[in-house]
Amino acid sequence: MRCCLFVLLGLAIQQSYAAVFPRYETVNGNISVPQNNAPLNETLAYYKLPAFNGVQDTLTHGFFQTSCGSNLSFHYTDPLVYGNQTGTASRPVMILTHGYPESSYIWRRMTQPLSERVPLIVPDQPGYGLSTPCITGSDKLTFAGAIMEAVQSVYGQNTTVVLAGHDRGARTMHRAAVSIDKFPGITALGVFLADIVPFVEEYASFANSTWSVNYFHWAFLPKEAFATDVIMAYGGGAWVKQILTYGSGLNSMGIEIFQADDSWAVYENFFNQLSVTNASVYDYAAGATTDYDMEIADQAAGRKIAIPCHVLYSIYNLGSEFDVPTVWGRWVDASAGLTVEGIGGNKGHFIVEEAPDETIEQINTFLDRLNVAQ
Repeated sequence: MRCCLFVLLGLAIQQSYAAVFPRYETVNGNISVPQNNAPLNETLAYYKLPAFNGVQDTLTHGFFQTSCGSNLSFHYTDPLVYGNQTGTASRPVMILTHGYPESSYIWRRMTQPLSERVPLIVPDQPGYGLSTPCITGSDKLTFAGAIMEAVQSVYGQNTTVVLAGHDRGARTMHRAAVSIDKFPGITALGVFLADIVPFVEEYASFANSTWSVNYFHWAFLPKEAFATDVIMAYGGGAWVKQILTYGSGLNSMGIEIFQADDSWAVYENFFNQLSVTNASVYDYAAGATTDYDMEIADQAAGRKIAIPCHVLYSIYNLGSEFDVPTVWGRWVDASAGLTVEGIGGNKGHFIVEEAPDETIEQINTFLDRLNVAQ
């Protein structure tokens, strides 16, 4: 009888996953292995992020099984490094999230200097990198919840954080900032967003034909299983290389830094895995539906970011289409304090990797503003 119950439970879990991610299944933990996968290069996949971390010179890597179903992969500062100051207003835990089509590796040039000031937690967003997808949804509130659970699993229930992200990760952090009351025990001092505007503003901009062509994947990826099939037929890694090329700027030094440390090979390796490509299209599908609808509801109810907010953006990319300070002024409460600063020099959308020194400088200035210890 007990055996039958386990079998039924297993079938129920498989059916739940299939309802969210049709036709694809995961096996053995952290990477799905459909038959047409390219082999996972584990050397590229299990990278280390340099850091001040006690006796270690890299962040600790681990996994946490979250309530949304994601087995979340993340790199973090050992709680003992900053002792009882960890997760306080003077030493908040800084959450660094990545975008599409990448992984936590985007922060490789920043984890060392930032870890010398604050404890860090650097996750692969659900479904990306070595993290398995959430089975309850791919909206940014669900993603944020998974990340906050990982934070609390390491640093305790009552933890003060600074939210930071680029691209899709910045959208997760935007949602976390607006909905911070959904995460009991988490206190957010501020939010740092890199090269995005809200979903609603982005979709409205597609009335401009040039911008809609440049961001063609926003319409394509929400086609879900069809998009997955097309990408995998083209080649997941080949698709990633094309997207990274499209989003890069024209600054040769910035591109050289972006491509260093085998970074493109790391991202291509992950997207050669059917599970990662498939999870990413549901991220975009949620952005076009659930996340979009949440933002409409926020604006109707007057819910805005109510904590200090800094927006870094590429003048070459985002600044070519948007008046970024004006746009974000509609989404950040006037009392919160919004600061916005562009980075020039023809550096593109992948600004965290194309301009790491400028990004670190802006993050540290923001941390100064939040009265975080030096």
